[in-house]
Amino acid sequence: MSVRSLLILSIILTVVSTVITYLNVQQKKESIGLVIHTYKVLQASTRLISLLKDMEIGHRGYLITADTTFLQPYREALMDIDHDIDTLTSLVKENRQQLEILQQRIIPLVQRKKNHLEESLLILTSFGRDSASHFAGMRVAKARMDSILFWTTNFTQNEQALLKKRSENLEQRYFLNDVIRFSSFALIGITSLAALITIAAKEKDNKRLLVELQQLNQQLEQKVKDRTRELEDANKNLVRLNEEKNHFLAITTHDLKAPLAGISGLLEVMKLEPGSLSLRQIEYIQLMEETCENMQRLISELLDLSRIEQGTTRLDIKAVSISKVLAELEDHFRSWASKKNIELIFLNHISSKTIATDHDILVRILDNVISNAIKFSPPDKTVTLLVGNEGNYLRFDIRDQGPGIHVEDRGKLFQKFQKLSARPTDGESSSGLGLSIVKDLVNLLKGTIDVKSESGDGTCFTVRLPNYS
Repeated sequence: MSVRSLLILSIILTVVSTVITYLNVQQKKESIGLVIHTYKVLQASTRLISLLKDMEIGHRGYLITADTTFLQPYREALMDIDHDIDTLTSLVKENRQQLEILQQRIIPLVQRKKNHLEESLLILTSFGRDSASHFAGMRVAKARMDSILFWTTNFTQNEQALLKKRSENLEQRYFLNDVIRFSSFALIGITSLAALITIAAKEKDNKRLLVELQQLNQQLEQKVKDRTRELEDANKNLVRLNEEKNHFLAITTHDLKAPLAGISGLLEVMKLEPGSLSLRQIEYIQLMEETCENMQRLISELLDLSRIEQGTTRLDIKAVSISKVLAELEDHFRSWASKKNIELIFLNHISSKTIATDHDILVRILDNVISNAIKFSPPDKTVTLLVGNEGNYLRFDIRDQGPGIHVEDRGKLFQKFQKLSARPTDGESSSGLGLSIVKDLVNLLKGTIDVKSESGDGTCFTVRLPNYS
């Protein structure tokens, strides 16, 4: 048996012993209460007999001497008898046998005794002392008193027998509880001894295991040092390769800007001669322009990602007119939104004219989120941007009426190069970088971004940025 099991057993046995001790105390209280109850019954019974005798003595003295002084104890006893009977009734009301003796035997006899004494006083008044003495000395009076004594004795004997029976039951319970309690103490001692022996054996095993563990730890430390050295070399190599990758990505994306700008310029020149182009050629030119815009956006996102990963993005906190920022964004997205017949609603509820933040980072954050909202919204819907204050923060709510985000997509929402199950509604391209860059830029400004979405019921992105003013 484990040490834990032995200790648990000891605790259980201790609790059992405590409960038994508590029950013993309660039983002793009960026993004392029963003894006191019995003595009260015996006292009340004795007092009842004493009161009846006082009545008789006072009554007889008055008959013999005609001295009204003897009536004083008679009257007092007469008044106290009823109270004494009520006390007895209250004491034995839980004992049906005793209550029956009291109500059916003792009380009627006492009442008849009282009536007999009262009648003798009436005879004294009407017919004289000899008649009253003759009536009071009748055998029936003595017989009634003897009956009262008999039933009172029987009543007290029943109470004493009941007390004896209860005491015997309590003694048996005391004995059983003591046996259980002392057995529990013995078991506690045995389990404690077993626990000590087990603990000693465990300590011996632990010392042996500690020595083995120290040896293994030394071996492990050496292996960790060797592995750490290998990982440091590999990490240096990875850093070098990452720097080469970032350098190559920066050069590549930068070099791609020039030919794309050239292509876009040539397309603009071609559009200046609309009469020489057929409708199909104009459509081709529009497709090429859209492709160039998508490429330029992808290049911008890759450059943003490279700068963020290299930690070269620096904050430029200055006063920014939020109304101008919203106007720029509205102008930028108006044409795209009108092609899909999407209504743009920009609401500015900021109390001040300017805010303090990084203008370029703020524009890139809102540009990416609004772009996603338009991209994934079906035609004839609404995209809303609500700007307001929330304590010391600026709150931007961008809400669309698109298909929403599935539950299984929410875990990869802000990860790089992740394609969600929802697709752009007009064949637009998606690199899977936009929201990842937004998350990094929001963190750079020490803000937060949350999303609420129900599948089929649109999406709302909430961006909170500190106002550094």
